[in-house]
Amino acid sequence: MSAATRTRALPRLLLVSPGTHLRSQDIRPLYKKMGDMGMPAVCLREPHLSDEEMRELYDDLRSHIPTVVIHSKHKSAFDISADVHIASPFSRGGAPMGWAAFERIAELRRRCKGLLGISCHTPSEVKHSIDGGADYVTLSPVWESSKKSFPLVSMDDYVATCEKISDKDGLCLAQAGGTPERLESVLAAGGHGIAIAGDIHSRSEEDALKRLDEYLEVLNQY
Repeated sequence: MSAATRTRALPRLLLVSPGTHLRSQDIRPLYKKMGDMGMPAVCLREPHLSDEEMRELYDDLRSHIPTVVIHSKHKSAFDISADVHIASPFSRGGAPMGWAAFERIAELRRRCKGLLGISCHTPSEVKHSIDGGADYVTLSPVWESSKKSFPLVSMDDYVATCEKISDKDGLCLAQAGGTPERLESVLAAGGHGIAIAGDIHSRSEEDALKRLDEYLEVLNQY
């Protein structure tokens, strides 16, 4: 989507859902409270949900959170939401490489009616994804994370990657190990923002809301 056709600001803070919340606990009450506090965007990564469950979850959150993105791991993501996030088409694990990856992005860009987000693991993937039409990307891991098998991207390389992207073209969000302090360091250095998950979901509801307030306080300074 071009900057001229976007009707919303791109998120500088994105919360990624844990992926199994309806199997253990319902995080909808927490997400609604966070949305009412000012959480700008969430990405629902729930491939185990039925179409009906995902649509109910999506519709339930949209009145509280400005941008609700569905990860394409859910087979009906494009049918439920205008805003969709996809895994990197450039990386290993059986994903297409080279021109096949570009063709995959072009195909998804045509299907996506709203914001298109792409997970990336190298600065070159970020460039290719933005050039291919992504509105935002996540770049990981920028900090420590035991769950990511990819090499760390240095903070300097992350900021340099952001500097190569015009604001009208898209955003690059640092991911894996985010904290309010790291969000502040990212924004102060000229980075675009961060995507978070564990720093919120590893806490009780009360502590998660307090932690979110710290993130929002940083955002409000920039």
